Amino acid sequence: MPTSISIDATGPKLKELLEHLPKGETVSILGSDGEPMAVVIPAEPPTDEAVSPEVWIAEWRALAQEIGKAWKSDKSAVELLSEMRR
Repeated sequence: MPTSISIDATGPKLKELLEHLPKGETVSILGSDGEPMAVVIPAEPPTDEAVSPEVWIAEWRALAQEIGKAWKSDKSAVELLSEMRR
């Protein structure tokens, strides 16, 4: 499904567009000049399942370990960011 559509094409395709728009996705409607005129947002919000805090923390710890194994610098990420901001 496109993420943008011209205003001229919305008439015949609007029903199809709305029926197939995934929850949580939006579509921009563009004017004849290509500039955005409107944004179509589904009325129902996406139904994401809530993740328990324990699962969330475990996923982040696993990601941290994976990044740590691949880290090549003697400096920490905080040190590198600090140097970049100088």
